[in-house]
Amino acid sequence: MNKLEEQIRKGKRAQVLLQDPLLKTAFEDLLETYRQEIFNTSFAEDEKRRSLWMAYHMADKIRGHLQSIIEGGKLAQKDLELLHKS
Repeated sequence: MNKLEEQIRKGKRAQVLLQDPLLKTAFEDLLETYRQEIFNTSFAEDEKRRSLWMAYHMADKIRGHLQSIIEGGKLAQKDLELLHKS
């Protein structure tokens, strides 16, 4: 399997993951939980708020990384199609 085919395979797998209702719900629930916990901290709980903020953004970055894998797979598919046309 060449590099383009590997990117296409990974992109399709990432798309399946992000479309999975269980994973979609897990991301949404985590982000909402972290958001609520951040707003429920007191003024003095700076360290807790910082940890929750990092967790919130890490979950969002994971989802964003999967999205970038999907986009990379789509671009690889177009590149492969162009190679086959030549």
